[in-house]
Amino acid sequence: MAAKLLAPAKINLGLRVLSRRADGYHELYTIFQKVTLFDRLEVRWRKDTEITIEVLGERVPGDASNLCVKAALAYRQRSKLRFGLDLRLLKEIPVGAGLGGGSSDAASLLLFLERHFGALGEEGLFALGKSLGADVCFFLSPYSTALGRGIGEELFPWPTHPAWYVILSPPITISTAWAYQNLRLTTPSEPPNYEPGQPLWEQGLVNDFEPLILECYPALQERKEALLERGAKLALLSGSGASLFGVFEEEAAAREAFAAFRKEGERAFLVTNYIP
Repeated sequence: MAAKLLAPAKINLGLRVLSRRADGYHELYTIFQKVTLFDRLEVRWRKDTEITIEVLGERVPGDASNLCVKAALAYRQRSKLRFGLDLRLLKEIPVGAGLGGGSSDAASLLLFLERHFGALGEEGLFALGKSLGADVCFFLSPYSTALGRGIGEELFPWPTHPAWYVILSPPITISTAWAYQNLRLTTPSEPPNYEPGQPLWEQGLVNDFEPLILECYPALQERKEALLERGAKLALLSGSGASLFGVFEEEAAAREAFAAFRKEGERAFLVTNYIP
């Protein structure tokens, strides 16, 4: 029988890029939020040591370059265990959209393997996750909402404020590497002083990628304005894009905006906070 795993998407409730580090990475300050948009992963054990993957939905590689396969191979190498897997991945989270789908898929598989084998421990599991990508660490964490620092791997629990979100994912793919290479970073800045007891969307959140991305992709600027016009308290790019989200305090207002975008042919998702 297959184990069935859920891999939630994330949005960034604000993303500040504070400075470029000596190791070439960037120092970040962001609030991660898991939301109720999921990829679905089925896992079957094999009697040999082969690891296979079948991908349905979004166009992502179904070979050894897939992050799930990399995660399984890395777990096997670090644990020195022998096992094989047949993976079946149903992609519903848009790819290359700043929603963390690939990282979430990998984290869900790692959590499953660690529950089964218990070979790495929490510290070892997070070290493995970081080697695959900083966002993997957030998806390994038990937090619904978390403050992320460092390259996003330093996580601190944050209050989850009730909200609904309309996510727009236009047919645009933005390379994260390109976004960082072209980011207009001048002098190091201080991290914002967010107040945990107050909803984040009332605290002047910004995404430092927006000046670059919205200038290069005017269609995203138009969608951001449309979210605000339809009642969003805040509209922001998630990660380096290309997805945008609007924050709504009332479900009815979110549903109305979602229906309007869908009627116009937009690829839109209506979600709320995901509590693991």
